[in-house]
Amino acid sequence: MSTFGIYSVAYSGMYVNQAALTTTSTNLANVDTTGASKVQVTSVEQNTVLSNGTSTGDGVSVESITRSRNTYLDSTYRTQNATSTYLSVKSGNFEYINEILSEYDTVTSTDDTTTTTSGVEDTVETFFDAWETLSTDSSSESARTEVVSAGTDLVTMLTDIDEELQQLQADAVTGVKDGVDSLNELAEEVADLNDQIFQAESGGAEASYLRDQRDVLLDEMSALANITVTESNGTLKVTLGGSTLVNGDKTQTLVVEGTGTTTDPLTVKWADSDAIAKISSGSIKAYLEDADQTGYGTIDSSDIPYDFTTSATSSISTMRQALNDLITTLAINLNSLSTSGVDLNGDAGLAFFTTIDSSQPLSITNIQVNPELVADSDKVVASSSDGNSDNTIVDEICDLDSDTTSYSSGGLSLNIIQFYGAVTSWLGTAGDTAATSYTNQAALTTQVDNQRQSVSAISTDEEMSNMIMFQNAYAASARVMSTIDTLLGDLIEEIG
Repeated sequence: MSTFGIYSVAYSGMYVNQAALTTTSTNLANVDTTGASKVQVTSVEQNTVLSNGTSTGDGVSVESITRSRNTYLDSTYRTQNATSTYLSVKSGNFEYINEILSEYDTVTSTDDTTTTTSGVEDTVETFFDAWETLSTDSSSESARTEVVSAGTDLVTMLTDIDEELQQLQADAVTGVKDGVDSLNELAEEVADLNDQIFQAESGGAEASYLRDQRDVLLDEMSALANITVTESNGTLKVTLGGSTLVNGDKTQTLVVEGTGTTTDPLTVKWADSDAIAKISSGSIKAYLEDADQTGYGTIDSSDIPYDFTTSATSSISTMRQALNDLITTLAINLNSLSTSGVDLNGDAGLAFFTTIDSSQPLSITNIQVNPELVADSDKVVASSSDGNSDNTIVDEICDLDSDTTSYSSGGLSLNIIQFYGAVTSWLGTAGDTAATSYTNQAALTTQVDNQRQSVSAISTDEEMSNMIMFQNAYAASARVMSTIDTLLGDLIEEIG
C-alpha cells in the first residue's frame, strides 16, 4: 500500500471513531430519558481489489448508526403487559370489594386479643336476636321497637354496601370509556409519528429519537388492549383483534356504546363498520367484564331457594347478587309470615319489608322496613290470633335464622348465616387467586422487560468504557497520520 493509502486508512479510522464518540455522547446525554434506546455505530471494512486478484484493506467506514432494539422482546413484553394490566384491574376490584365489606366489620379488643367479626353477619344475628327477645314477651312495645330498629339497621347496611358496589361498577364503566379514549389518542399520536419517521428516514438514516417515542406509546397502548405491531417496508401497522387500528399515518376510531345496565350493556365498536372490537386483554377488557351486570337480577318468591352461582364475569355483580339474594329472600319469607298474623291491636298483619318504588320489584335497591311499622311498632306481627300470648308467628320468624331451605349455593342448602359465609369464602378464595395470578404475571412482565432493557437500555458504565476505547482508537489513528506526516516531510526534505 502506498504512503498516501496508509494516510487514507488512518483518516478513516479517525472519522469512524469520531462518529462512535458522538453516539456515545448522545447515549450519555439520554441516560435518564424515558424510553431512550442505546444508539450504536456499525462500521465496515473497505477493501481495494488489486489487479492480481488479491485485495487489501482500504480503511473503515460507517455502515449505519442504529438503535439497539429487539423487536421480538418488544412484542413479547406488550403481550405480557396486556395480560398484567387485565389481572391488575381484576385483582384490584376484588380488593376493593373486601375493603367495602371491611368498613362495616366489628372490632372487639380485650387485654390479650383483638377480634374482628363480619359486620353483615353481626347485623343479621342482631336482627334475629331482636325477634328472639320479642318472642319472650310479644306484648312488649320496647321489644317491638327494637325489631323495627334492627330491621332498619340491616336494610341500611346492606343497601349502603350495595351503593358502594354500584359506584365501583360505575367506575368500571368510566374505566372502559377513558381507556378507549386513551387508545384512540395514542393511535393518533403513533400515526403522526409514523409520518414523521417516514419523512425523516427518506434519506436513509434512522430516526432513532422518533422511534423511541413511538415505542413508548406502543407500550402504553399494550396496557389498554391486546395490540399487535408489525412493520413492513418502513410502514408500521397496529392491529387490535385482527382489525387495523393504525396503518402508517391512518387510524381507525373505536367508540363505546351502552350505559352498562343489564338491558343496555357496554360494547366497544369500530366507528366505521359498527363491528364489535375483539378485545381479549388489557385494562379495557377487565373493566368491560366488571362493568357487566349480567350476574345481577331480581328475585321473586317463585325463585326461592335462589340458585346462587359465582359464574358471572363481574365479581362486582356476583357480590351484589349475593347481598340481593340474602335480603330479598329474607324479606319474602318474613313478609309471608308477617301478613299471615295479626298485630298487637288484633288487626291484619302488614308486610315487614316493603318496596320504596311500588312500580318496581323488591330488591336490595328497592327495599325498606314498612314505614307504618316505623311509625307504630304495635303493628309488628308476632301472633297468629288476637291472643297476646300466641307467639306462633314470631317463633316461626326466629326459625328463619336456621332454615336451610331458603338459600342455595354450589348445590348446598344453607341457612342465612351459612349462605353469607359461603359468599365471603368465595370472595376470599377468588380474591387470593386473582392477587396471586397478578403477582406472577407482573413478575413475568418485569422479567421480559428486563431482558429487552438489557439490549436497549443505556448503561453509564458501558458508555464510559466505550468512550475510552473510541478515544484511544481515535488517538491511535491520529498518531498514524502524524507519523505519515513526519515521513512525508523527511522524504520531501531528502529529495530537496
